[in-house]
Amino acid sequence: MKLDAMLFATGICLALGACASTSGSGDEPVPVVVSGGEEVRVDTGGIPPYKQADIFLVLQQRDASARKCYQDVLNEKKTREFQGTVKILLSLTTTGTAKAVKIMGGTLNNRDVENCLVSTIKEFEFPKLDRPGDLQYVYTFEPQY
Repeated sequence: MKLDAMLFATGICLALGACASTSGSGDEPVPVVVSGGEEVRVDTGGIPPYKQADIFLVLQQRDASARKCYQDVLNEKKTREFQGTVKILLSLTTTGTAKAVKIMGGTLNNRDVENCLVSTIKEFEFPKLDRPGDLQYVYTFEPQY
């Protein structure tokens, strides 16, 4: 059963382009590559790789909800130069709810988009975990026209 879960997580990881690797001790941050090929250092807080893949899958599946935050502001600005990244830190409880969503940086630098992302992601339902943990994720926003 563990092999099936690992193969599933690896398949999801490759399909989403959001893979994590372990560094041995389990206490050190590990690199996670997300959309756009950017490497982000993450302290997984004990979230196993197959659960990380499940969390990334939820974020990918709910991407339209998050992109609406960007699109609403883009519609007001009406400029193709309004684009960039938003890095979030997602703190999950064992029940799969977001205890906290924090903006950790990025290049978009727009409070309206950031505040909307925080409130939107807090509403997502994530997989249950054996213990609470943190995960970073990077959204890349650019006009689709």
